[in-house]
Amino acid sequence: MARKFGKIGSFDSLWQKHESLYTSIFVEALNTLQITDTQRNDEDAISEILCLEIKKVCFRRKCVKIPQWEAPIEPSTQQDLKGGKIRMRPDFTCSIINSFAESYEMHNLSFHIECKRLGQRVGSWNLNKNYVTNGVCRFDTRTHEYGKRAASGMMIGYIVNMDHDAILLDVNSHLLRQGFSKLAFNIQRKISTCEQRMNRNQIAPAEFKLIHLWANLCS
Repeated sequence: MARKFGKIGSFDSLWQKHESLYTSIFVEALNTLQITDTQRNDEDAISEILCLEIKKVCFRRKCVKIPQWEAPIEPSTQQDLKGGKIRMRPDFTCSIINSFAESYEMHNLSFHIECKRLGQRVGSWNLNKNYVTNGVCRFDTRTHEYGKRAASGMMIGYIVNMDHDAILLDVNSHLLRQGFSKLAFNIQRKISTCEQRMNRNQIAPAEFKLIHLWANLCS
């Protein structure tokens, strides 16, 4: 990623502000998120409610661009063209204009957020394994390309049942099987956070930070 320096700093500092802004917005929205027992069983239903809470937070803060919900990843180069096929859709996309860009493909970059439920197995469906294989892994696979060209992204975990420590033990076991580093949380009553450093093999840039927000929705 090209870097330039001047009176307003660099794109690195601009991106860090972008990351910090939207992380705080999602934390605030998750803190007010309330769901029913029926919604607790549906990941998309929870994200739909979160979408509404995010809009409320952005309205209160004023002049903040609302994250896009389930927006397809737009092509930035000829190599990104899919022949008109349906593109992958992260749960939320927070875009930023890179005023320091030296090429058009770096002019618009996205902070991607993927959301998954966490907790006990539902039949043969392992929620905690799914958080890794269909969540974290999407930030380092050519089939999804989440976080492509960006320095960081985010995973949101909806804890719908099960103890936080038990979930973490299970998630970490699946992360290690996929070759990723384990998570270490600062556990809080409602929202727990941690940062995971990734060395990506399939998506650039290789050095990538994945922020994890886990929201306790058990009650």
